[in-house]
Amino acid sequence: MPGLIGSQGVRPGALNMNRVFRALRYRTEQAQKVTYHRPAIYKTDNYGVPSGTIGSNEILVPDLPAIIRPTVTADYQQERAGNNIIGAARIYTPNITTIKNLANFDQDNNTNFNEIEGWDRLITNYRTIFSIPTTGTTNWNGTGSVASDGESVTLTATGNGNLVYTPSATNTLEADRFRLKIKGSGSVQLNAIRAYHGSLSSTHRVNWDNDNFILLDDNWLTIDLPFISGTTSTSIYQTGSRNAVTVSIGGGLSQEAQYEADFRKLQIDFSADNTDTITVKEVEYYKSVSWHVHSLKDMTDGYIIFNCVRTRGRDDARRRAYD
Repeated sequence: MPGLIGSQGVRPGALNMNRVFRALRYRTEQAQKVTYHRPAIYKTDNYGVPSGTIGSNEILVPDLPAIIRPTVTADYQQERAGNNIIGAARIYTPNITTIKNLANFDQDNNTNFNEIEGWDRLITNYRTIFSIPTTGTTNWNGTGSVASDGESVTLTATGNGNLVYTPSATNTLEADRFRLKIKGSGSVQLNAIRAYHGSLSSTHRVNWDNDNFILLDDNWLTIDLPFISGTTSTSIYQTGSRNAVTVSIGGGLSQEAQYEADFRKLQIDFSADNTDTITVKEVEYYKSVSWHVHSLKDMTDGYIIFNCVRTRGRDDARRRAYD
């Protein structure tokens, strides 16, 4: 990162790293928000064999600021029909005190997180596959009146119901994650997110049914969910508190076919009082890269540097051919 990070520039420890993250993100997009993921940790029996009992729940928290400097983004070494594409990167994050004070890492509620550890994951957006427009209200409707401010779509509710986007059929084959930003005013309770693929029938949808929770009043919450066959559960964190999410499919298609079918509708189910509002923006399907922490390169009062590896990827050309 010439001029800022590296042998030709100022060492990052000599800078205000929070300011660097903001400047790089808004001016050059070299810094970005990543999703931090630590899979659930299972207890072991007396012989050290993992059991089916979870000892520490999954941590899945979007909006961790990071600078990613790939050394090899993907070198295309393939195994099992091209399903492994490996790479390596050096990733800069704020210091651990800053991370712990980010809203979703809130240490009052999220005491399982104390530091980024080996083989934790940093998930980044490799490419947006389909972005659901919120610059207007075309194809948006729901239980109440819908309006747009040119950036987000807001539903003024008339009671319990849903906010729905229904476009023409759209290809989302390469996507493996789904994300959006959402906020409510009043006492809006988020009940479920449903994505219809292949049909508008309830038998053709992916269901993210979460533990119902009330959205913080007029505060944006980023939700980042896996969109890939085989997923059965995930998490939504709000200010450090975990809300479990059960993932299921409608049954009208096989699981793999469900995730490969064209996108048809997005539905957000909620409970609300009359005149409560629910607002969404930055809604997208994307193809991710999952960087796994391999080692700690450097740690100062201002920043942390991790050596990370990409252990698994996909060759979408082969995926299309085999399907």
